[in-house]
Amino acid sequence: MFLCRKSFAVICLLVTGASGAAAQSVNLGSTSFDTIDEAINALGTRTYQTINTDYTETSGATFTFTAPRETLTLRYRQGRTGVVLRDDTGAVISRFDGETRSDSDAQLAAFLRERYATDPEALKLTVANTPQDPVAGNPVSLMARMADASFSSGTDVGPSPLTGGSRARGTASYNHLGISLQTGRYTGPGFSANVTSLPLSFAMPLDDPRWAVKIHAPLSFSTINGQDYVSGSVGVGLRMPVTANWTLTPELRVGALRDTSRGLTTRLANASLVSNYRMDLRNGYGLVFGSALTYSETLGSGNGGYDLANTINKNGVELSGPMERSLYGLPTTWQFSLVHTKVGGSPTYIDEWTDVSLSLGTIGSKNGVTWDSVRVGLTYTHANRGVRGLNINFGYEF
Repeated sequence: MFLCRKSFAVICLLVTGASGAAAQSVNLGSTSFDTIDEAINALGTRTYQTINTDYTETSGATFTFTAPRETLTLRYRQGRTGVVLRDDTGAVISRFDGETRSDSDAQLAAFLRERYATDPEALKLTVANTPQDPVAGNPVSLMARMADASFSSGTDVGPSPLTGGSRARGTASYNHLGISLQTGRYTGPGFSANVTSLPLSFAMPLDDPRWAVKIHAPLSFSTINGQDYVSGSVGVGLRMPVTANWTLTPELRVGALRDTSRGLTTRLANASLVSNYRMDLRNGYGLVFGSALTYSETLGSGNGGYDLANTINKNGVELSGPMERSLYGLPTTWQFSLVHTKVGGSPTYIDEWTDVSLSLGTIGSKNGVTWDSVRVGLTYTHANRGVRGLNINFGYEF
């Protein structure tokens, strides 16, 4: 039984009947599984009997199990309930002696899950072949949300009024603080996720307010297929003017996610270059083009934990226009945006999605003391593999 899709060896189940009849050997082509858990769940009497109908819970049997990095052998002694796990040299790794053979198989399964919980190759299988991995492979993963944060921090494209590419234009030369709340739900085949995020942003304009040091730090709480996760990141960037309407923001970001079910804390580092170009049209309309190229890599994986390296390319456009009503004496606008995301590098199950956002709110403008802007909006996500999402967004900058 094999865990990887690209396995070419064969399975051999050698069964000795309880009556002492001659051993029977059955060779079978390799069976592939998408994840470690799927393969481990397939171990046991039911699977063995599909390979050789003579197998019973009193039979002697030898079973080959090929995992990432190693091939293991499971040996059941005739008339015994236990199972012995050996490595490819024949050395004993562990013995499992339950009251029944099913109990022993359950102990074996628990041991194997722990053995591969932090194995980089096993984790890569989950990222590449399933939608529910919390670190990468879907739009609510840590990697995706860190790239989103860099894009939001460096551009004006999207539903949040947090300090972006050119919001602090003109003569505004004081610091700006922004807080946002985003909550949403994502569904798809084999995938269900709820996520709430609390991004905080801080912009410190320099003598020329088009230049600014920016700090952006979202904290996220997610539930993916019933499992809870906490993650967060901190990014520091420098907004630099290229022309009157064009800014570039290089940013460095680090983030982490805690997976209590596996006892694993995963850390990621991102390096991004974000571009924001604004066109002021007639009658209060505006057009913004935003793009971000992000390189993301796991930190400190070694022999335990994720080992991923990816590029995330995000490109978006936003159209805005004036509304007749004012809010707290400030003019209001509508904003409609499209943002496309493409992931490259280490294989990921979902590698492409598009966000469609509509928001209403005030124009960021100084009121004599601070810079106020508030926006409320919706974001619809359309990803490949049939995954869809809807987010409610609220943001306030002052």
